[in-house]
Amino acid sequence: MTFKQWLKFIEIQSLVASALPLILGNLYAVKTYHLIHPTYAIVFALVAFALQMAVNVWNNLSDFQRATSDDWKNGVNNIIGEAGITPVQGWGTLFGLVAFVAIGGIWLVTVTGLPLLFMGIIGFVIAYWYAGTPVPLSRTPFGELASGLTMGYLIFLAATYVNIAPTFNFTLLWHAIFASAVAWFAIGNIMLANNLGDFEEDVAEGRHTLAFYLGKATTLKLFGWIYDAGYVMVIISVLLGILPWTALIAILSYPIVHRNVRKFQANPAKNPNFILAIKNAVVISIFLALGLGLGLIF
Repeated sequence: MTFKQWLKFIEIQSLVASALPLILGNLYAVKTYHLIHPTYAIVFALVAFALQMAVNVWNNLSDFQRATSDDWKNGVNNIIGEAGITPVQGWGTLFGLVAFVAIGGIWLVTVTGLPLLFMGIIGFVIAYWYAGTPVPLSRTPFGELASGLTMGYLIFLAATYVNIAPTFNFTLLWHAIFASAVAWFAIGNIMLANNLGDFEEDVAEGRHTLAFYLGKATTLKLFGWIYDAGYVMVIISVLLGILPWTALIAILSYPIVHRNVRKFQANPAKNPNFILAIKNAVVISIFLALGLGLGLIF
């Protein structure tokens, strides 16, 4: 396995899904609570990235083991068969990532408090359920919701908490839902785009994802509506005083995102257009981060 193949195995491009709520959570902590703890924030970011990579690896290993078609196992959408990754390489990567998550997570809990432990347990359970159970979430219509809420909301909440610990209350929980909504909507759409790109193969392999139940045409429309809902949540968050008015700068990203949506809807093939969902998450994060950053000044 080459380094390039290893990067594809851990799905390095998907780390933007963790980066978005991390950036927003840290900026939110500074803007709302006027607190930042660089060491805790950096360690938590590394733990979040490692957990994301571990879930990707676990999902790839599980899909490969459950696959019924040799053509799928050796196809371009399965890196294990394509790169000839051995069990030692695959499981070694997974155990190494999990070990890092455990060590880093335990240390953070000791210095910030038990709320982070509870968030970590919830995240771990959902991450395992996503790919490791007899009925993994990745093969159900709840995969997008689970990944979006866990990576968008939970990472945002935890990223905020490690900076302001031991502060933890209902207001933080409630406000984080609105403040992170645009993040978990964009993250959910990354998985939705992935499932749309694999639609025919998923149906053949018996994966009953959201696209399977709604149909490809309706799911493609939903793909665009989810971004629209994210922008609406930004506006609502500003009106409620949860985000500063400067967060409205995020709306300026809409033309770029909408253009990518139209391009993806015209051709939802995984290669070359899956990357458009990732680009949208990056664009949204840049504009919203800029808005939150300006909020520190105005």
